[in-house]
Amino acid sequence: MSRQHFPAHPEVPISRAVRAGDFIYTSGFGPWTFDPRAVSFTADGTILDDGSGRRGVPFEEQVHLTFAALHAALAVAGAELADVIDCQVWLADPRDFVRFNEIYVTYFKENAPARTVFPSGFMFCCLIEMKMIAYKPLMRGPS
Repeated sequence: MSRQHFPAHPEVPISRAVRAGDFIYTSGFGPWTFDPRAVSFTADGTILDDGSGRRGVPFEEQVHLTFAALHAALAVAGAELADVIDCQVWLADPRDFVRFNEIYVTYFKENAPARTVFPSGFMFCCLIEMKMIAYKPLMRGPS
């Protein structure tokens, strides 16, 4: 099976998406990118600032920005949200789960993908991170 990697994330050595046959795997995306070299920590490892200048962005806006990043990652591989079959979600605060679901259904009105949601801490000052797997068959010529 051939693999195709799509443009790398500018600050971190990862691919935005990888196509492996008929499947497309995105990297995990939050609402914005950050430079890991700009992150500052307390002595115990708590993140003080991620250098993005985005601390305090409301949760709802972060969810929409995250979906936009994933939409762009899927698009470079020739897929769209309608092709997503699996979605993994990490929330900084599990109390945001209900609000997340209210937004999530606006992106997946029909045929929602399989999904897992985890509580998590992040390497930058965000409240959500997501990654997706899409199924988009390659166009094949006659045999």
